[in-house]
Amino acid sequence: MKQDARKRITIDHVARRAGVSKTTVSRYLNGHYEALAEQTLKRIQEAIIALDYRPNRMASGLKRDRSHLIGIVVADITNPFSTAILRGAEDVCKRHGYSLMVCNTDNDPAKEREYIFMLQAQRIDGLIINTTGQNNEFLHQLAAEHTPVVLVDRKVPELGFDTVGVDNEQATAEAVHYLVEQGYERIAFFSEPIDGISSRMERLISFQNVLRRYGHCSVSDIYEIDLRSEKQLEKKLDAFVHSSQDQSRVLFAANGVILLQLILELRKKGLQIPEDISVLGFDDLDWAPVVGPGITTIAQPTYEIGVTAMERVLQRLEGDDTPARQISLSGQLIVRGSTPSSSKPDGNGSSATTKSI
Repeated sequence: MKQDARKRITIDHVARRAGVSKTTVSRYLNGHYEALAEQTLKRIQEAIIALDYRPNRMASGLKRDRSHLIGIVVADITNPFSTAILRGAEDVCKRHGYSLMVCNTDNDPAKEREYIFMLQAQRIDGLIINTTGQNNEFLHQLAAEHTPVVLVDRKVPELGFDTVGVDNEQATAEAVHYLVEQGYERIAFFSEPIDGISSRMERLISFQNVLRRYGHCSVSDIYEIDLRSEKQLEKKLDAFVHSSQDQSRVLFAANGVILLQLILELRKKGLQIPEDISVLGFDDLDWAPVVGPGITTIAQPTYEIGVTAMERVLQRLEGDDTPARQISLSGQLIVRGSTPSSSKPDGNGSSATTKSI
């Protein structure tokens, strides 16, 4: 749609095309989804896309100053990774007089799209997003309206936005080197679905590359788990446990959510850590030191990721127009009793050592 035609699109046009009232469209634009039927939500969303309507254009004449609102969209608010990022971003916001508007997508592209529209309507000054990677067009629209967008954890290179996260390749490589040096014959990689999620893919590729260099990478020891699918984790863990009974073995959990579910499943099965099976997890959660002999983990600098992402938003708002940056922060391998040398199955207690990676 041409620029001059787009300017004439109003909330009236959206309401007529969707077959609803202006009040209903207004509720949608302000995020009051609980009052709207699913079909109504869909019709409004389709009308907005078809008409190329920009919610914040209706207020552009009023926006002489900044709103001092920053949107932050996380993929899973129950994940401690997300809450730590929120803390870091919020602390920077407070120091600079900004407020955060927090949205949780549950890794659902449709919810993510709705929140992007809602945040546009609220005239946010910037956006931090742990994106699904399925709404690139709408993120580009935000950027075209001079709204800084910073990605956290998940990279989408074609977007050309600043990205902040841990150095997944190096962190995973150091952890797998450590496990091989401990003498483990079977190392199983457990992850939530990988396709389209850059951080998960980077960890898997690094995991496989290191094992190939040591000459023992089993394709059968890669397990993707959809935690919404009942019994899937149990079945795949059973498969690994049964196939590795006579070998020294360890579970590599690709994030904190999978790590917790694996530990709970091992407990259900009566398997002891590390006597029956060893465990290493990506994400150093608060409970990791006190479970069994202590769980060996890769600690992500999640608070610092939130701080750095928010600082990049503010730098962009202050006029920084340098090329987009990919900022990778170092992690730490924290060795505890869940990964003893395979020749010493009793472990070494709950003492921990830390290694920068």
